[in-house]
Amino acid sequence: MKVESKIGKNGELATMNALQVKNCINRSTTAIIVIGACENHGDHMPFGADFIFPTELLRRIALKLKNVIILPCIPYGLSSHHSDYQMTISLQSGTVVKVIQDICRSLIKNGMQRILIINGHDGNIAPIEIASRHVKSRYPTVVIACLEAWWELVGQSRHNLFDVWDGLGHGGEAETSAMLAVRPDLVQMSNAPKVVIPKLPTRVRIYWKFNELSNTGTTGAPRKATVKKGNEIVKTLEAILISFLNDMNKNKWKYGISHNH
Repeated sequence: MKVESKIGKNGELATMNALQVKNCINRSTTAIIVIGACENHGDHMPFGADFIFPTELLRRIALKLKNVIILPCIPYGLSSHHSDYQMTISLQSGTVVKVIQDICRSLIKNGMQRILIINGHDGNIAPIEIASRHVKSRYPTVVIACLEAWWELVGQSRHNLFDVWDGLGHGGEAETSAMLAVRPDLVQMSNAPKVVIPKLPTRVRIYWKFNELSNTGTTGAPRKATVKKGNEIVKTLEAILISFLNDMNKNKWKYGISHNH
């Protein structure tokens, strides 16, 4: 009896064989890359939260989309500002830039023109922009999009969802809730620390080190996290990403003045 593949047209590149890839990859395929980090998120959260949650989110979204492929995640990022905590694994900023550039170039070499980056860690935002602008300059027909900070987006989109600080914080209310929704086995709420909201200026940015903000590896209000809030986070981000991809596909990934041509 012939067993049919469960991968279908959408899936994770790492689990696909060459025939499956050949049958589903084309110039209209959107390649999705998750970039995370490996660092302390407090005594209640796993070190890999910054790539575990986005990857689990994308697995759910991929089931509802056509012609996307999820690349193996990048589990390390720019985490030098967390280096005072045990077992922080950090790449240098230039390394992060080069890794992103090399991955994008590999995709372009294989004829792919549509790239979406899902970022799970604040330290990656600047390297992602530098790499993306460099690739775009060299390959003008390629479109690179990025969801830079989902933890800020959900707070902005759902003002009444969180109890403290719009859910913000490293291992805080939103991030802990998100992990409770997708991988509750990796969260130990009994170890969640008390609320820590660091005093920072609102209009001028300070480039802090994290041990200047917290003694626990966590900021925000992790004890306010719930599975219900996490499910709402997943629902909100799913809707945003699916709407974005559907709109971009509808317009053949044209935007700006090219949208009218």
